[in-house]
This record gives sequence, structure tokens and C-alpha cells, in this order.
Amino acid sequence: MSLSTGDAMLDEMLDGGVPEGRTLLVRGPSGVGKSRLAIGFLDAGAADEDCLYVTTDEPLSVARSSLDPAAGVTAAAIHRDESGGGVRFVTDEGAETIPFGSLIERLSGDDWDRLVVDGAGGLVDLAPDRERGRHGRFHLLERLDEHGTTAVLTATDDEPASVARLSHGVVDCWREEIEGDARSFCRVEKLRGRDHDTRRHALHHDDDGVTVAAREWATHEDPFRTGIPTLDELTGGFVRNGTTLLEHDETADHWPFTAALAARAVEQDAPVVLVTAPGTLVNRVDDLLSETVGPVTELMDRNLLYLIDPISRSPGEPAVAGLDTDSVVLQEEEGSIQEAFRTLVAELGGRVEEAVAIIEHAAMAHLVTENESRQLYYWADGNVMHGEYDLTLVLTADRSVAGDRLTSFFAGVADQVMRTWRGSDELQYLSVPKSPAGTPGHTRVVEPLESSPYVQLR
Repeated sequence: MSLSTGDAMLDEMLDGGVPEGRTLLVRGPSGVGKSRLAIGFLDAGAADEDCLYVTTDEPLSVARSSLDPAAGVTAAAIHRDESGGGVRFVTDEGAETIPFGSLIERLSGDDWDRLVVDGAGGLVDLAPDRERGRHGRFHLLERLDEHGTTAVLTATDDEPASVARLSHGVVDCWREEIEGDARSFCRVEKLRGRDHDTRRHALHHDDDGVTVAAREWATHEDPFRTGIPTLDELTGGFVRNGTTLLEHDETADHWPFTAALAARAVEQDAPVVLVTAPGTLVNRVDDLLSETVGPVTELMDRNLLYLIDPISRSPGEPAVAGLDTDSVVLQEEEGSIQEAFRTLVAELGGRVEEAVAIIEHAAMAHLVTENESRQLYYWADGNVMHGEYDLTLVLTADRSVAGDRLTSFFAGVADQVMRTWRGSDELQYLSVPKSPAGTPGHTRVVEPLESSPYVQLR
């Protein structure tokens, strides 16, 4: 179960909110918005939960001015009592001096459902010496877990890494100067036991406080949706006029995802160029496309599907029997698989506004070296994607075939990376390590369906 932070986008980044009974550290420079995010967490639960806000570096009056008077949050300011040697604990009901150990016990008791310690680094300075202060802070985090209090701590960047290690989750906040304007951002750096959004999001400041901005398509707008709702939600879709690497192992089936992209392209009258074995086309791909956009032979007749065949040596071979040979390019005739791809894609220029190319690396691995594979990508990126028409390029690669170096190269240059594999439990999984949209870092189970779109993620 999760407790809302009071910010819908931050809740989504945390996969639902702050895990109940756990501690979230929000760290960053002064003025970036840490306190406002923490206060929003209290406001979200104050109606029916006991909430305590504690500040280590502001007077109570200043802390109170930041809180919603109607929310019912209990506020306290704590500072070192130089005269008495203890800790001054100030609330609306009065002030008292208590030993440092009693302060830790009070903050970590079971009286509170939600707790915010704004300026957790200041706890160390309240102790008689820094060693006892560091030990007390460690003890606080331990006791919060024991009592099931859900807490948000704020701290500056210069706090020791041990604070982050002890926290269940960490949200980093920072500033950047973009075109002369200072902008604030945040990112979930860590969240134990949960898939979470690892991308940076902008922080918007206004008179009402700080909100986390919804992630927009940063560099690639109008993505190619696949028609697989859960996949589109997770990835944002394939990157239009960009490159997606779909890495898979030898047992995972990637074709439901790439065929779904091909179907959406055909529906938009964008031709699809496939580099794969003819047997794969007339069997697996045809099965996936027939129900939605028609048989592959019909799509070839309509000049919406082209095959670059890395296997056959002549159109008369059984592997390509029944296919429109005008839409089949044989690598033997062109001299190399790279030249076949270049020739076909170049011929589409002037006739189309956009196209989709799906290259199955394993099907052509016997024909190309690692260096030639790199050259093919560079040619497509430099001469087609930014040329007279848009090319959406999908590379599928089996690391055991392509090798670590080439697969890592593809992952580095790709705008988006998806990875699918079959686990020891025989289930197929899909994750998104890299994407300009969607939710990178998440992993889902791939569940087969009997009809289109043939898979769903859960």
C-alpha cells in the first residue's frame, strides 16, 4: 500500500506514492522545492491521519506560515538549547527542553501516521556531539520502520551518503540553467522493491507551491502507437523518425511488438521494410498481420510491405514462393545486405513521406560484420532519418548472436531501448531501460492473447 504525496505526477513516479511505513528522502539545494513537496505529503493525509511537521532550521512562526491552517497538521520547530544543553522543542502549545535521546524517541514513536523532518541534516547538530547525532539519526530511521510511520525527510546535497542508504527511497532535486533561465528538476533516484520512473521531471513553482510536471515528449513528438494499450502506456510508443532497439533472448518472441508497429504504419499508408527470413514473413508475420491489415501478399501488392531477403538466392526458391517478387530484394542480386537496404529505402524517396524499417539482426548476422552493422546504422541515421522523408527504425537483436559490443552500441545510439526475455519461471518479461517517454525502469510480464493485439503486459 502507498500513501499519496499530494502530487499526482510524483505519485506516478513512485509507482503509487510513498510506501506505507517507509521513509522517503528528498534531497537537493536550498530553495529548490523540497519543503513544499514534503508539506504536500502531509496535506494529502491530514484530513483523517495524525501528521507532524518538524523543522530544524526555521522558527515555528515561519513553519506555520508554510502550512495550510485548515489542514490540521501539528507543527514543531526544534533547535539546540545553548543554555540548558538539550533540545528546545517548540509547538503551538508551548516550548520545552528535552534531551536529544528523548527527541529521537518522540519523533519515532507510534503517535504519528505521517511525519516530515524538514532539514534532517540539522538533527546531527542538535546532539551533544556529532557522533551521537549521527547515531541518533540512524536510530530514528530504524525506529520509524519498526513503528510503521511513513516519513519524508528533506536534506541538502552535502548530507552523507549513509542517509540515502538508510532511506527506503530517494528523490533528487536540482537546478539547471537552460537558455538563461534557472529551471528545477527532480528524479526518483532509488525506491526499493518497486518499479519506478527514473526520468527527470520539471518542478513548477507558483504561489500555491511546487508541482511536478507531467513528462512530455522531449525530443520525439507524435510517437507510433502500437495498439497494445499496456505497451503504449509503458513505452509511449515507438519513436517516430528515430531508432528503437528491441533486445531479446533466443526464447522470447518479439514479433507481436514489431508486427503491431507494422500494422499501425500500414494503417497510416507508411510502407514497411522488413529485413528477415522469408519463412518468418509468410508464417509468423502473416499470422499477426492478417487479422488487422491483411495478408502479407496483399500488402506487397499494394506496395506497403517490402522484404529484404538475407536467406534466398533466387525468387524461385520455395522460401519466397507466392510472394510478389517486385517487393522482394535479394541480397545476392545487390551484392550485400547493406546495399540492398540502401537501394530499397532510397527508392522510396520522393514517393512517401515516411516509412518504417524493422531489421532483424539475427537473420542477417551471417552476412554482416560488426563494423558493417555499425555502418548501416550510421548511413540510415545520416541519410534517411533526417532526409527527405521520416524513417522509423527498429532493430531487433539477440545479444547471444550480436555480441555484447554490438548490442551495447545499438543501445547507446538508439533513442529508445526495450528488452524482452524469458525467465526461469518460463514467463516472458519486457522492460524499458531507455525512452524519451513512457516509464523507463519498469518491468512487465508479457501475456499472450488469442486475438489481436496478441499480447498484453501486466
